[in-house]
Amino acid sequence: MHILSNRNRDEFLSVPQLVRFDYSAGQEPTLLIKGSTLLLKYIVLGVRLQLAFAICDGRLLYSMRVFDDESDGGILWSVAERQEELDAIRAMAQGQPLVAFLFNEIAVNVAWNDFPALEAMDSLVSLIDNASLGRVDHQAMKGAATDLLDKLGDVDGTHSDWITLEISGRCDWTPLRNHFITASASSSLINLFDQDEGNQQEQIGIWLTDNLHPLGAYHSPQRPYKDKETRELIDILLSYQFGATLIESKTLSILTRKQLPKRAKLQRDVSSHISKAFRQLRGGIRKLKEGLEITDRDGTVLSITRDKPAHAIVLVPDLELIEDPQQYGSEFIKDFMADTGGFAHLLDISELLRVVQAAQMIAARGTTTTPMMAFDYYLIERAKKAAEAGTLCIKVLLRFADEETPS
Repeated sequence: MHILSNRNRDEFLSVPQLVRFDYSAGQEPTLLIKGSTLLLKYIVLGVRLQLAFAICDGRLLYSMRVFDDESDGGILWSVAERQEELDAIRAMAQGQPLVAFLFNEIAVNVAWNDFPALEAMDSLVSLIDNASLGRVDHQAMKGAATDLLDKLGDVDGTHSDWITLEISGRCDWTPLRNHFITASASSSLINLFDQDEGNQQEQIGIWLTDNLHPLGAYHSPQRPYKDKETRELIDILLSYQFGATLIESKTLSILTRKQLPKRAKLQRDVSSHISKAFRQLRGGIRKLKEGLEITDRDGTVLSITRDKPAHAIVLVPDLELIEDPQQYGSEFIKDFMADTGGFAHLLDISELLRVVQAAQMIAARGTTTTPMMAFDYYLIERAKKAAEAGTLCIKVLLRFADEETPS
């Protein structure tokens, strides 16, 4: 397992996806890859991977392309800031083998692999020698970096400004299983290779939300069904004195498919899953209002606030997969609130992480505000932003005025 430094961990938690080289004396050059769980599944299933390097405004810009959609691919990138990054790239360019570690949305190391030594590349060493170091003003570099990355995404995947390396897709990744002990003293397991992919996304949701409330998050709370039988009310439930939050998680099965799906297929699948999830959330809120007894999976009756507006969250693997954001536009938002009295939200794991981080930051600045209060407040403010934007498909980043850097 690779343990992130405090600086790397802060960076990995603040950025949804990135790639970062690292190097320690006496060790192999290391490649740290942070991406969505969906993207990581494509990587461990052996899709084509390509590293690319270029000079941008005197700095070394490097990226990794993950060809998760045939000839097209997602691009993760960074700008080298530290000597360790250049040392790692130089060692790789001089023929040292590379070790790679995969991190999911919540910066948990879920897999690793060794890559064989690549052919020595003097041109890449020369590129490194001409690169400056130091903290990067990403805003100032954004335009030039975007232009270069757009060129990298050309049909043939190469451009004269870039030095590219094929590092070959590998299917022999070593899994790393991580356990989180919840507030209710149960164990929550993150395992990228678990073929129960729906449960795995729910487990990530538990990891993110469990610390918001002393009683934690309830996984798979139950409602009465027939005779003495019960049925799942919703995937994840949180409740405190000012309201309840219901989370319905919808994922995409990748590991069990005979053929890796194209992005268009994933988009169609996500659309059908979202519609079903909102129906389940409407039903879940209705059951709460009816006063049905809700228990945890062990049969313990849960105390739930039912007379305040609830938050209804559909959790999906990636917001970018949503084909038509206007399908969840102003009319949808109004209809959901009219039917349930609650707030509809559409989040992926990265966006849920941002909401939880925002709640924790808001609570840390207050004297009486709890993380759950801040979570509730921030979701309400986010719902207002969605109403203004005319769609639930938004991404929001919290900024405090006194922390903004003067331009």
